Amino acid sequence: MGMDRRSFLGLAGAGLGGTVLLAACSQIGGNKRVKGPTIGMLQFIDAAPPNSVRKGFMAALAKAGYVEGKSLNVIQKDAAGELANTTLVAKQFVGAPVDLFLAIGTPPLQAAMQVAPATLPVVFCYCSNPWGAGAGTPPGGVGQHKPNVVGTVGTNPVGKELDLAREVDPNLSTVGLIYNPGEPNSEFEAKVLLQEAARRGIRVETQPVANSGEVLQAAQALAEDKVGAFVKIGDYATIQAFSSICKVGLERKIPVYSVDPPDIDLPGCLGVIGWSYYDDGFAAGELAVRVLKGESPAKMAFEPLTKTELLLNRTTAKAIDLTLSEPLLQRANKVVG
Repeated sequence: MGMDRRSFLGLAGAGLGGTVLLAACSQIGGNKRVKGPTIGMLQFIDAAPPNSVRKGFMAALAKAGYVEGKSLNVIQKDAAGELANTTLVAKQFVGAPVDLFLAIGTPPLQAAMQVAPATLPVVFCYCSNPWGAGAGTPPGGVGQHKPNVVGTVGTNPVGKELDLAREVDPNLSTVGLIYNPGEPNSEFEAKVLLQEAARRGIRVETQPVANSGEVLQAAQALAEDKVGAFVKIGDYATIQAFSSICKVGLERKIPVYSVDPPDIDLPGCLGVIGWSYYDDGFAAGELAVRVLKGESPAKMAFEPLTKTELLLNRTTAKAIDLTLSEPLLQRANKVVG
């Protein structure tokens, strides 16, 4: 349902925002407005992780009786990976108007904090750094955040990712990280990873990129530096081009680890330890239900994610000449191959 980058920017440049808003007010997703609240849902890109979050969110609402097309109106957009588009859509949601703004990811939350009036409830999820987006101060308890915002905090478990890599290779001393320092979520998680790596005596070789098109070359450069493994953080550039990192990992027999569960099915991804994005969305949906039923976000605390999933790819292990231990395989929530 997302709009491609060329169409999105062409629409904005043609000055047709008012037409879009007019259509959104009378029809939602091609269907006539039904009696019930309207939710504006914004994610940064159309990709498996945020899409899974959105499904979990909708499931929680449906469980509470808010069913799209029957008792709920939904306007769903993605920003085509462009920060400027998040602000454009946020303004559209405010003008529509929507009754609740769902921000899936740090950039959409940042746009919501800049544009949404204090009277519009904002619920966020798939977000590692709500503080950087201006939503509040850690840990986000009652009184520590803007009164109209609440959500789930999913700073990726990068320490556990490093532990997994060290368990597979006890002699691991260097990992390679590719990320876009221009993204507030990426910059935040990169700092967390560097801190966790220092505690474990692991050196992190970094390759900054500006977009997904630079990821393959960055991975090749790190392979030339002979890193012991590739690790991933919450970063949109590498979400879009993670297959490029996996490709280099396979070619150079370098283990590749991720924090995004859908990645485990990619050839070349050896292991994942991360949150269930469906569960993240479901938890955010439960918060949204409370808001829709009249509870003030000001009286609610941010909810940190706590339950991780371990996923392993035995086919990738064989391809890069590694053997995964039986105890590790038995602990896994899912084993591919």
